[in-house]
Amino acid sequence: MEDRDELLRLEYEYASRLLGTLTEYRFKLLALVPTLSGAVVALLSSGRSGVELLAIGCLGAVATSGVLAYELRNGELRRRASERVNRLESVLFSEGPLVGGYGRTPKLFGLIHASHRLGVGLVYGAALGGWTYLIVWGALAAVGAHEHSQGIGVAVGAVAAFAIVREVVVAQRKDPKPAAATTAVPSP
Repeated sequence: MEDRDELLRLEYEYASRLLGTLTEYRFKLLALVPTLSGAVVALLSSGRSGVELLAIGCLGAVATSGVLAYELRNGELRRRASERVNRLESVLFSEGPLVGGYGRTPKLFGLIHASHRLGVGLVYGAALGGWTYLIVWGALAAVGAHEHSQGIGVAVGAVAAFAIVREVVVAQRKDPKPAAATTAVPSP
């Protein structure tokens, strides 16, 4: 019995550390992406040719998309680790998991249920919307359509931002059938 309890504690310690590391990476990326994207869009957009805007926008969009792909995969691993930690806490702690699904979900601006998914979607939506703005503005300017090119870039960037927020929120929804764990946690 002691060996089983010790194995469960070791598994819990490992899963908790993994969850902490994945969460730390998420926060670092969520701080870095909007800061760099916003700074580049704001500082490098004025006085540039259409081709330069297009090139900067494409490079930023590709890099940000790569980081977003990493974030989505990290989010999946984080969800699985969190589920594992919750199952282990149900077994190891007499009062159950430390963090349960209890309480009221806060609303952003009193309208939209706040969630990690929404936060991630808003950060990456804003960043990729900014890059899209530069791409559209740059492309229109590069082909000589200077009139309203910046305004059209803003409009297309805003639409892209909202579409990306939606996609990120949908992509991070829980699977209806969670993947089976490789080792089952025994029930108490």
